[in-house]
Amino acid sequence: MDATYKRLYSVPRMVADLVRAVAPDLARRIDFSTLEDLSAETVGTRGQQRRGDKVWRARLRGGGRILLLLEFQSDKSAGIMPLRVLEYTALQLVQLHLKRRLGTVGQWPAVLPIVLYCDAAPWTEAVEMRGLFAPVDAALAPHLPSQRLVLLDELRAEADDMPPGNLTRVVVGLEQSRLLEDLVRVTEPLDRWIGGDDRLRGVFADWIREMAEELAPGAPPIRTLEEARMTLVERIAEWPKPWIEQGMAEGRKEGLTLGREQGIAEGLADQRALLRRLAASRFGAAAGDRLAAALARVADAERLADAGELIVSCSNAEELIARLGQLHAMPVNGVPPRGR
Repeated sequence: MDATYKRLYSVPRMVADLVRAVAPDLARRIDFSTLEDLSAETVGTRGQQRRGDKVWRARLRGGGRILLLLEFQSDKSAGIMPLRVLEYTALQLVQLHLKRRLGTVGQWPAVLPIVLYCDAAPWTEAVEMRGLFAPVDAALAPHLPSQRLVLLDELRAEADDMPPGNLTRVVVGLEQSRLLEDLVRVTEPLDRWIGGDDRLRGVFADWIREMAEELAPGAPPIRTLEEARMTLVERIAEWPKPWIEQGMAEGRKEGLTLGREQGIAEGLADQRALLRRLAASRFGAAAGDRLAAALARVADAERLADAGELIVSCSNAEELIARLGQLHAMPVNGVPPRGR
C-alpha cells in the first residue's frame, strides 16, 4: 500500500482530488495550483526520527496557507491514530520552524491531517485526539491536546458520492475490487479522467498489473494503461471457457446419481447465472436480464463462452443489447434453429 500510495500522492492532481473528495467545503478555499511537496521525513530537536507518508503545502484563497498531512494506514494502530497524527504534526512544524519556513508566530499555516485507511475491519476508533482521554469537566477541557483527523475508510466509502471525474473514485474502486470484472468496471473511465498525465498513467498501470496478477495469476505483462485495459478484457474473455467446461464436467459427474441430462442442465444454469451477473455488473440490471433471456435455452458451452467474450468486448449497454441479436442464431439444446 505505502509504495503505491506514495507514488500516487506525489502527484498534485491526486492530492487535490483527495481533498475535494473528503473535505469539499475546505477544498473550495484552497488554491491547488500552489501545491508544494514538502519532505515527509521529520527529525525532532533531540534527533528522534519519524517518517510520515506525504506532506503538501498550499495557499488559501483570501490569504494564509495550509499543510496537508497524508497518512496511509492498513490497520488501526491499536486505536491511537490521533496520537500518531498529532506527533507527526508537531514534528513537521518543528522541522519547518528550524528551517525558518513556518513564517511569523501567529501566522503559521493551518493543518489538515487525512488518513487513508484500508483494512477488512471497519474503522471504529477515535478520530479526535480528545477521544483518547477520559471525560473531563469544563475546567480541564481547554487543557487537553486537540486535533481531528479526516478519515477515508476506503473499503466502505461510496465512490458514487464523490465528484464525477475525481480520481479518488478510482482509488476507492480499486481497493474494493475483488474480481477481474470489478477492475474492468473501475478502470473504464480512467484513461479519459487522467488525460495526458504520463506519470499518473504509469502509477495506475503498475497498480492494476499487481492487482490483475493477484486476481488472475499468469496475466500477460502490463506496461501502459492501455495495455492494462486490454489485458483485463482478454483475461475475462478467456475465463468463462474453462469455468463452463468445469461446470459441464461437474454436471456429468452429478449425472451419475441425478441423471446425466439433469446434471448437465444444472451445470449450465450456474454458468448462465454467472454471465448474467457479469453483464449486470458492467451495464446494469436491465442488460443482465436481457442477456439471461437470450441465453435461457442455450446448451452449448462454447456458445456460452462466446457470450462471455461479448460482454467484455462491448463498451456500453447499447452495444451489448444490439449485438445480442446474434445470439438468436445459437443452437438450442444442441440443435440449430429451424431454417439454418
